Amino acid sequence: MKKKLPLEVYLLGAVSLFTDIASEMIYPLLPLFLTGVLGASTTVVGLVEGIAEATASLFKVVGGRVSDRIAARKPLLLFGYGFPALLRPMLALATAPWMVLAYRFLDRVGKGVRTAPRDALIAEVTPQETYGRAYGFHRAMDSLGATLGPLLAFLLLPLLDFRGVFWVSALPALLATALLLFLREKRGLARPLPPLRLSNFSPQYRWFLLVSGIYTLGLASNAFLILRLSDLGLSAAQSTLVYTLYNLLYALMAYPLGVLGDRVGARHLVLGGFALYALVYLGFGFSFAAWQGIALFMLYALYSAAFEGSSRAYLAQIIPAEEKASAIGFYHTLVGLLLLPASALFGFLWQQFDPQVAFFTAAGFAGLALVLFLLDPTRRQPYTC
Repeated sequence: MKKKLPLEVYLLGAVSLFTDIASEMIYPLLPLFLTGVLGASTTVVGLVEGIAEATASLFKVVGGRVSDRIAARKPLLLFGYGFPALLRPMLALATAPWMVLAYRFLDRVGKGVRTAPRDALIAEVTPQETYGRAYGFHRAMDSLGATLGPLLAFLLLPLLDFRGVFWVSALPALLATALLLFLREKRGLARPLPPLRLSNFSPQYRWFLLVSGIYTLGLASNAFLILRLSDLGLSAAQSTLVYTLYNLLYALMAYPLGVLGDRVGARHLVLGGFALYALVYLGFGFSFAAWQGIALFMLYALYSAAFEGSSRAYLAQIIPAEEKASAIGFYHTLVGLLLLPASALFGFLWQQFDPQVAFFTAAGFAGLALVLFLLDPTRRQPYTC
């Protein structure tokens, strides 16, 4: 009989559910708002998304380090979820691309601060043999919110236009913050930490950083997939609906794929994720009809469901318990800082050449990461954390 997951995992899942409802009401509309309303180019879209995600990743190591230093997770979670909830008026009132950039920057500060403490807390309250289930459940709730958010945007957009949807998105964001007040944690004693050095961590961790860094260079923002759907003939409302279906499939598959990861090993799902990403991006490069773009987006949902949870579970297995949040934060920061050049490169290749060159380049990086992960020379080395 399967053991129930800890209450904290369910509560954090609910917080992510409402947060993603709020975030994903906005996300699929932003590239269309930037290009269609504010007159920005695809290069600007790439820079906005790259800066936003790089900012989130930079602050992940800050959030993780501070959390380990004070031996507490909840204060960082309250700030990380609460601060972005108060920023919605900035986006609703935006009249120039730089204002959207400012909103995305500050919003991602909050995301960065909360990510490592949240993932560390899940690992701390969950037995290692059920990491896949715990992270899979969390990703499922996250993705369910990401399904409901675009669906609400699709329904509200004809009634409220872009800015009205941005205002309404504040409500679930505030509810998510309120739920955190019910979270309980066992706080430890604040303590000084040694300098954060790669040499302190396991060879597997360092190799995974290298592989993930190469892979991230080809990791384009989902905003470009939405723009690709538009290129293939879908309207803004139809593209939002496809994004909703993507998140629904992601939500449905994340938990069972997490269970599968516990059975076959998270490493195998990470390998599958690299391969599937490369295939999907090759497909987007070759696609010429709307139905092909829709089918590829659904296949991309399977990649997301398999990779997002399994990569977290794999990471949790190869890092030390005493600096778990720091190691998770360092990973997300190092990888995330590469999102700026990755998104900028993708946008540049799209604008200067064509979408095919951009998608084929991204697929090439994913293929290289897959080969390096398969050839991992550290797998037989002892765990040294």
